[in-house]
Amino acid sequence: MERVERNQLRSRISVYGQMEKAHAHTEHTDDQSTDVSVSCVHRRDLVINMLDRSKSKSIEPTMDGWNYSIQLNRWFLKPIGAWPLTLCETTAEKLGCVILTIISCFLICFLAIPCTLCTILVDTDLDTKVRMIGPVSFILRAAVKQYILISRSKNISECIREIRTDWDRVALNYVKDREIMLDKAKFGRWLSSISALFMYSAGIFFTTVMPICAKRTEIIDNETVRSLSFPIYRGLFDPRTTPSFEIAQFMQAVAGYVIYTITVSVCSLAALFAMHACGQFRILMLKMEDFADGKERKSASTMHEGRLGDIVKYHIKILSFITRTEKLLNEVCLVDVVGGTLDICFLGFNMMTEWEHREALGTITFSSLLISFIFNIFILCYIGELLAEQCTQIGIKSYMIDWYRIPNKGALGLILVMSMSNATIKLTAGKFMDLSLSSFCNIMKASLAYLNLLRTFYV
Repeated sequence: MERVERNQLRSRISVYGQMEKAHAHTEHTDDQSTDVSVSCVHRRDLVINMLDRSKSKSIEPTMDGWNYSIQLNRWFLKPIGAWPLTLCETTAEKLGCVILTIISCFLICFLAIPCTLCTILVDTDLDTKVRMIGPVSFILRAAVKQYILISRSKNISECIREIRTDWDRVALNYVKDREIMLDKAKFGRWLSSISALFMYSAGIFFTTVMPICAKRTEIIDNETVRSLSFPIYRGLFDPRTTPSFEIAQFMQAVAGYVIYTITVSVCSLAALFAMHACGQFRILMLKMEDFADGKERKSASTMHEGRLGDIVKYHIKILSFITRTEKLLNEVCLVDVVGGTLDICFLGFNMMTEWEHREALGTITFSSLLISFIFNIFILCYIGELLAEQCTQIGIKSYMIDWYRIPNKGALGLILVMSMSNATIKLTAGKFMDLSLSSFCNIMKASLAYLNLLRTFYV
């Protein structure tokens, strides 16, 4: 249809060109010929502008919808160098992504190595040791997730390209499909935004506010010591002097931004892919509702066999997309579930300790971190529950089709759709545990049990 419109516009341009030549030959006076030429040129420019507008209108819905859906993920993944190189358009962009990858890995090592050595080698009391284990666990968890994101960049690129293909398909037709995809993209962006808000707010308190507002303590030789957000092993670097402390504080703040962004990126990717799959399931349900008549969708096949084949192919495409998503995220989700369970335990312990010591700033900081970690795990479990529910809804929808209105034996093909809907694909944490709301409750119960055990042992 788009080609027909362009050909019609081009034919109009040629007609206006012929009109211009005809007027130039028939008119004798210079003034009259000039007026006619200007008029024809004006008309030709007007038609060319109409052609350009028709092109831009066909491109804008695709680019706007696709960019809108992946925009936050690009913002989160590019600063840490985890954005796939295959999605970079220029050589300079690819080079910048590689440089950012090296910088982010260096910053993670700057946090992980001194903090781990300090936790293992320094002889401190139990309270201090427990305070050190939490940051070490969080840093190592971020390092593992960074490695997984970089090593799975090809899978990320494939999933994002498939999202682009789906937006291309609904760019010109199917306004209702485009509205569904846009609605799911908005919800995915909302989940990503809330996760980023909690994570960065808590991170600013922990990495910046607490070290600045922390009280100074005196050691044996009357030297004042300022505490950092992450402990540093003094055998490698001594931050007690004035320039060294400021340098270490700045580096830890930047490195903290990296590990917070890694945490948010995982939740954002999971929300993007899961919400896109939910939108595709909703479109599939519209196809199934139109299976009996074929009147609602313009390009639907006039034959029941053609519409059934389209439904089966679309269902297989969605299931393959979910399979790739699960393959991409199951290792990251395992790290988040296992590490998050321990981190929630240690954060709860630190929050209760600060509350007992009547430290308002510490209580607020650890409470913010605790809420952020719980919400991130909740997002993963919630979207896993949504995907499983959508897979089940396809089976229910296949039973609700008006099969008795389908002539001959066309309704027998619905048995294939029903059998496929029984094979529900779920997001898992390392193939060990399905991500669902019941799993979230089990994670919280395990964290509280570990916290209770730690409190009992500490007291």
